Amino acid sequence: MTTLGERLKKCRNTAGLSQNVLAIALNKKGRATISGWENNRSDPSLSDLRKVAEILKTTVSHLMGETPMFEEPRENYTIIKKDDLIELQRKALEREEEKNKSLAEELGKSRTPEEKK
Repeated sequence: MTTLGERLKKCRNTAGLSQNVLAIALNKKGRATISGWENNRSDPSLSDLRKVAEILKTTVSHLMGETPMFEEPRENYTIIKKDDLIELQRKALEREEEKNKSLAEELGKSRTPEEKK
């Protein structure tokens, strides 16, 4: 399981920011604060964590490890409720079944009487 520091570092690197740039964006005196967080020597305050999440275009829950860490940019993913996903899958299966029935009917109509035997 990854730590807050590891997730923070990965998100920072994905965003293409140095520790120094992140520190400046957070109005910190230097990169030592960010380094301390990433090396799990200290923890950011909730206020700092919120700012970090906003800057890195992620969520506090993601940084805290409550949601999965995406290897690709977040815009390649959609978060959907489990029940909604199940409903979409059910509808897709129903449509596929209807399509198969329609094709079977068309196939049955196109057969010659001898082929139907």
